[in-house]
Amino acid sequence: MIDLKLASLMSSKLCHDVIGPIGAVCNGIELASDDSNADMRTEALKLVSSSAGDASARLQFYRLAFGLAGGMGQDVSIRDARSLSRDLMSYGKVALDWPDTAGGAELLPKDVIKIICNLVVISAATLPRGGTLAVSGDVKDGAWSFTFHARGPRAVLREDVTAILQNGYDEEGLTAQNVGVQYLMALCANNGATLHIREVEDESVVLSVQSA
Repeated sequence: MIDLKLASLMSSKLCHDVIGPIGAVCNGIELASDDSNADMRTEALKLVSSSAGDASARLQFYRLAFGLAGGMGQDVSIRDARSLSRDLMSYGKVALDWPDTAGGAELLPKDVIKIICNLVVISAATLPRGGTLAVSGDVKDGAWSFTFHARGPRAVLREDVTAILQNGYDEEGLTAQNVGVQYLMALCANNGATLHIREVEDESVVLSVQSA
């Protein structure tokens, strides 16, 4: 029997992540339908606009980070990953510092782009109270490496996430809470990528990944 647990849990995770902004859009539309309060209508329309933008940014990012993104070809520009990551992070409390010089517009295999995008998400998740995520990287002669430095109050790398990053993909240990990092490590294993935990301090978490 083919085990579809990873696919099922990933589907549940993505649905869970977009329910919030979609629900906010619905609430905003309901509030905007009340013509008796002009101020409330204005605020409701702002909520609809912001939440719709959030949902759109999530779906476009997820299409690249988790899906096939068929229209992009086998190789994808780092510029696309950077742009979609910026859009996604603009709706959260973590500021993304990913300069155009970090990887430029180089083309990398689609799975490598997925690894980079997933590390953006996982690194940002280490900042529960917000902060800054700085991405640096280099691509040269087919080799590539990227570093993700999360800085903010009470930065934390959960123990279960740490164990998976250190030990790799564990199908038997898959849960709804760790499916994102499990998916990342499956990608790393399939593509010969090496991931390192460089630093874990009170206000700083540094992760890096590189080609074989």
